[in-house]
Amino acid sequence: MLKKYKEIWIPFSIFLFIMALLLMNKILPIDLWIYHQISYLICNPITSIMKTITFFGNTNTIFYLSIILLIYLSLKKKKEIIPFLITLFISILCILYLKPIFARPRPDILRLIPIDGYSFPSGHSIISAAFYGYLITYLLENKKPKYLAFFIFPIFIFGIGFSRIYLGVHYFSDVLAGYSVGFLALGIGNLLRRKDKVL
Repeated sequence: MLKKYKEIWIPFSIFLFIMALLLMNKILPIDLWIYHQISYLICNPITSIMKTITFFGNTNTIFYLSIILLIYLSLKKKKEIIPFLITLFISILCILYLKPIFARPRPDILRLIPIDGYSFPSGHSIISAAFYGYLITYLLENKKPKYLAFFIFPIFIFGIGFSRIYLGVHYFSDVLAGYSVGFLALGIGNLLRRKDKVL
């Protein structure tokens, strides 16, 4: 049973663990230490690269890429549409409702881009794990170009999360929690696309 649903309970457990540390005020020293290490990398060339990478996790970017993917799926593999939309829908709901629940302020040490809203969990990390993770799964299961699945899209996922910390708009725990939520949504979508029952 646990093995069958590991795509759901593993990311869910990780999120619960990070949430517990956050609520107990135990995670901030770790976040600050990690940011301090990353801050040594800050320079204009890298900042420009990070701003470009973080663009691929923007809501508008994912929206337009999703439209393109939906058009492709409608032509090539219609049965993928519903699981993909559910994955995306769960991700968006989590972004909209989890942030106000925790209401964690964003870092204010050295913010390199202007941004509003709450910090936990990282919306960029949620949507990138769900969207690009879905692309990875689709490519692997349909024997599409492996370099996209093993190299390009994983770089997108983890590069986006790293860029959020580098740019000073998220803590490490925000990003990790975002990944766990995004992969949870992806796990539910993958179970549906394999016609398994979630419950």
